[in-house]
Amino acid sequence: MLKVTIEDITLDDRGVMLTGPRLGVMGEQMEGMEAKMFDVDAAGGHVSFNGLELPMNPMIGVIGVAPEGDPINNGTPDRHGGNMDSKKITSGADLYLPVFHDGALFGLGDVHAKMGDGEISVSGLEIGSTVTVTLDKAHNMTTGHPVVIDEEGIYMMVSHESLDAAVDESVRQMIALLHPHTDLSLSELTMLMSLVGETQINQVVDPLKTARFFVPNSVLDHYNISFS
Repeated sequence: MLKVTIEDITLDDRGVMLTGPRLGVMGEQMEGMEAKMFDVDAAGGHVSFNGLELPMNPMIGVIGVAPEGDPINNGTPDRHGGNMDSKKITSGADLYLPVFHDGALFGLGDVHAKMGDGEISVSGLEIGSTVTVTLDKAHNMTTGHPVVIDEEGIYMMVSHESLDAAVDESVRQMIALLHPHTDLSLSELTMLMSLVGETQINQVVDPLKTARFFVPNSVLDHYNISFS
């Protein structure tokens, strides 16, 4: 697996959003394409939406390695990463990706200055940027889907045509990852995940929808689980 540490995301000072027919959740009700430009206060960390001041959350929409089989469009996420559109993929986070080809063939793009979970219009605040990452071989992580670890905890990310299926599989994959590192039975670990775990959504507008399952660091610390 490839470990990608997001060291820094430096934003340009102007971004854009768009929506329109057949795009996003509301696409069937849209009559025409519309774009909106934004001046971004990167230093202050805010952007104005018609006078409403919003805190920015710079994040990387597309990030991954070469997929296992046939080529996959950059607009589609899957096990290789791709267009996962997760606001958790930001400065300070570590992203772990399964590697399917020699050299991994890593790439990234589609940076957003701000985006909420779901990306319901099919667009975050799209913006030019300079991203600094550190790439390394992961020595203590084995899973078939992208994983993010940050200061809050660990996230398992799964993409599927059905959001229901993506949610269910993200739970199963997280339990499979953590179980060997604990002394719990499968039933006990499942109960613990029901107490502390959180099902969350990355995006619902791509050809495959992406869910994430979150477990806080307190659980990893209690069972001395470390993937660094």
